[in-house]
Amino acid sequence: MKMNGVIFSILLFVTISGPLHMAANAETGGISPSDIAGAPDKFCTVKKEPDPALLGGWKGVHQNYISKLSEHRAEPVGYYLKKVGNRYALYFYRKKQETDLTVTVYHGWRDWEIDGDQIVSSTGVKIFTKDGAVYYSWQNSNKPTRLSRDEKLGEP
Repeated sequence: MKMNGVIFSILLFVTISGPLHMAANAETGGISPSDIAGAPDKFCTVKKEPDPALLGGWKGVHQNYISKLSEHRAEPVGYYLKKVGNRYALYFYRKKQETDLTVTVYHGWRDWEIDGDQIVSSTGVKIFTKDGAVYYSWQNSNKPTRLSRDEKLGEP
């Protein structure tokens, strides 16, 4: 009987501490200066030159709603947009919690589309400007997240 109590205590700890640990570490990781050093291997398609506010590094924590779980999960996101010659390169980062114990990290140069005040991917990412601020949204199903300048990446 004592063994069942120990197993219950361990399961309770893992169940409670997993999401708390993820929320506490939601802002860790992200893009480092070494990620964006060197030559990009992909470039964006440009329909219209980007709003200058989109350039440089931006980061935030998006609250992604998981309908099958009926809960929001914190997902750190960030990007760095720079002009290389006459083209634009975008490095993207997203840390997605799959389960309480599993995390997937998406990162790398992307060949998304720039159309003036917005950047869009074929998978549902949208980065856009509104009233001088920069926002991130995922598949238009959640409230957009206002991003803040990522100071460690410097100016574009």
